[in-house]
Amino acid sequence: MDFADLSRPFVIAHRGGAVQVPEHTMEGYRVAVGQGLAVIEQDVATLADGGLGVMHDGTVDRTTTSSGNVADHTSVSWKQLDIDASVTLGGGWPDGLHPPLFDEVLTEFRNRVLLCAEAKSSDAMAPVLAALDRRGVRPATVLLQSYALADCRLARSRGWDVIWLGTTDAARAAAEGIGWIGPEAGSVTAEVCARAHAAGVEVATHTVNRRHQRDALVADGVDALFSDDPVYVAGDAARRTSDLFARQVWLPGMLPDTDRGRFHPDDGSWGCGAPGTTTCTLMGFLAPPDPTAFTLSLDLRVDVLDAGDRTCCGWVLLSTDDHPYRPPSGPSPGVDGHLVGLRGDGGLDVHRVTDGVPTPLASSAPGTALRTGAWVPLRIAVTGTALCVTRADADGGTLTVVDTTHRPVPVVHLGSASAAVRFRDLVLT
Repeated sequence: MDFADLSRPFVIAHRGGAVQVPEHTMEGYRVAVGQGLAVIEQDVATLADGGLGVMHDGTVDRTTTSSGNVADHTSVSWKQLDIDASVTLGGGWPDGLHPPLFDEVLTEFRNRVLLCAEAKSSDAMAPVLAALDRRGVRPATVLLQSYALADCRLARSRGWDVIWLGTTDAARAAAEGIGWIGPEAGSVTAEVCARAHAAGVEVATHTVNRRHQRDALVADGVDALFSDDPVYVAGDAARRTSDLFARQVWLPGMLPDTDRGRFHPDDGSWGCGAPGTTTCTLMGFLAPPDPTAFTLSLDLRVDVLDAGDRTCCGWVLLSTDDHPYRPPSGPSPGVDGHLVGLRGDGGLDVHRVTDGVPTPLASSAPGTALRTGAWVPLRIAVTGTALCVTRADADGGTLTVVDTTHRPVPVVHLGSASAAVRFRDLVLT
């Protein structure tokens, strides 16, 4: 397949899909390709010996166990770096991974996977072009990128297509023979896309990780979207009705509203939060079979809790779409749904959330207080007119709220407040 063959708009696996796999690793790229993604992105920087390393940052500090500048490494020392995958992703991946050289990427993927390589350092474009020529890569399978107009001119002079990043100036791009502009998502409007298309220029925007954002950009007319979660953004197919936390594998759409959380291999759960913090995470891969009427079953466990706490230690937010919910930093615009909480004193709360602002609807009396390390089963039944929340153990009770607003509510977020909380065995029926 060539870039010209792709249906518009298409999704580019930004850094290989950096919220699901260790970014810019061969292992991560292989997962992306195995998921059927057509385009993987690389950030390419020049090393001290003229080699080309693939890494987003100008230092190795964030993603590896080492520190220092990318430009100070040689090709040999580059392959001795260790990617700190379990730390950066919150578990689910082994250590011992290494950042690739651009030549390794070309050796494995050239001419069979579409590549979208950015000249990350100011001197990288010329050696990137030389590497592509040396490896016999077909120009139709590569889309280069740079923020520097001089780099874009160089790529075009050698016959390679290129995205001029960070600009909305389609007229200038067309005058320079550049076929793509790459504005950030917040700069894209329908007018920007219309002007670009009138000039014969396509629009690739970055970085898009939520479907509500995708839908707005597609309506504006973008031709491509860079995404850290490309499988989730690419479509609504293959959403699940149960979690796979026991596999300790990050799934598409598991995105941080405030915090990503981490896996717990001791019991095959996933959790988030710590005393004094409030967290929330989107479970975008989950979808009820019928979003207008369903039951969500799950188990919740509190690891750290203040005795007699009447706050909602663990919660479930059922929302109408995947806008992020970010309490308590302030309103979360665009979030509509219902917030179900389990308190430390064993009681239940239900709030209606409108444009990110929660309004209490009902609270049950205290039940048997939560015990740290003990699992509590919860059941949340949603109909067109009511929510029925049950603490489904011997110490539990039921709270029913009649409320017809915000339907359907097919999107699940999990969170915690002032407690370290784990979740497991989520099932939608």
